[in-house]
Amino acid sequence: MLKPKIILPLLLCSALAACRSVGGAPTPLPTVVLETGGSPAQLQGGVTASGVVVPAREAELAFALGGIVEVVNVAVGEAVDAGQVLAELENAELLIEVGRTQRNLRELTSPAAVSAAEQAVVAARQKVDDTQKKVNALAYPRASESLIDNIEGQIELAREELAEATEDFRDVEWKEHDDPERAAAVVAMTNAQMHLNQLIANVNWYKGKPSDLDEAIAHANLDSATSALQEAEWHLAALNGEPIPAEATGTGLAELAQAEDELAAAQAALESTRLVSPIAGTVVAVEIAAGEYASPGEVLVVVDDLSRLLVETTDLSERDVPSVSIGQEATVHIEALDQDLPGRVTAVSQVAETLGGDVVYKTTIELESPPPGLRPGMSVEVHFAAPE
Repeated sequence: MLKPKIILPLLLCSALAACRSVGGAPTPLPTVVLETGGSPAQLQGGVTASGVVVPAREAELAFALGGIVEVVNVAVGEAVDAGQVLAELENAELLIEVGRTQRNLRELTSPAAVSAAEQAVVAARQKVDDTQKKVNALAYPRASESLIDNIEGQIELAREELAEATEDFRDVEWKEHDDPERAAAVVAMTNAQMHLNQLIANVNWYKGKPSDLDEAIAHANLDSATSALQEAEWHLAALNGEPIPAEATGTGLAELAQAEDELAAAQAALESTRLVSPIAGTVVAVEIAAGEYASPGEVLVVVDDLSRLLVETTDLSERDVPSVSIGQEATVHIEALDQDLPGRVTAVSQVAETLGGDVVYKTTIELESPPPGLRPGMSVEVHFAAPE
């Protein structure tokens, strides 16, 4: 392609020089037509685009919150595992908070706490049984006929005792109030009256029926006891690691949930001070050192997964992208290695980018057999085979 571009000025200069060297009217020159040939894409059919070798996965890592970097654990070129801590911010206070919330949760879930929860369940069940018996009793007479007959008999005896005590008092009523005999008679008479009153009240209650208020109170007590038992059972289940429904309630359960939430929040805050690699790979960039301030969102460490490399186009134009589709075969020329490798399109971006004023679309190609020596960042030329 370069040869015609070089020869063309020489031919034109020679022709012009020849014309000027000859006297008289200039002799008309024939039209020069250059057969420069087509582009590689046109020659082979299909579409050609430039590209670059990229890792299949890359992690650009930044802290969500700003702070002073306490330690950087890696350097460029080091291999790292997924989950490995690459750098940490100063976090002494957060470590203390995590320890506090852990201790609090341990106290709430200790063997002693479990034992107390078990006892609470037993007590709550007994309370339910007691209140249930009281509710059941509302449907039955308050006393048997024999008991009522017994009390009525006691009432008759009490009436006789009261009559005798009253008669005795009348015999000494005329005496002075501070007279011992008169005082004893008063006490005997009033005691007999109170005893009779109590017996009459008892027999009336035994013969009567529960009021609406009595029934309402009994059922309310049973509902309260049943709810308390359910909450005690939920609390015990949570302590034993058993599943509980989302609607579960109770003071013990609320305290446990709050302790768990506080611990989770403290741990999340601590984790936000640690830069953790989400993938296994190789560190390709470290842009921070211990003692420096890390701004929120600033990329500080980059990890690439070099075990699998792909090719991405950089200048596939909007005119050519309709000719490219997923699964299409492609030939990739690795310029640094001077090799042509077969590949296949695995992705075509639906989002346009702008390159030097041109609209381009990124396309991803997976090589069938990546050669030794292939590195991220190497330049390539990609030829997409013409659709059949």
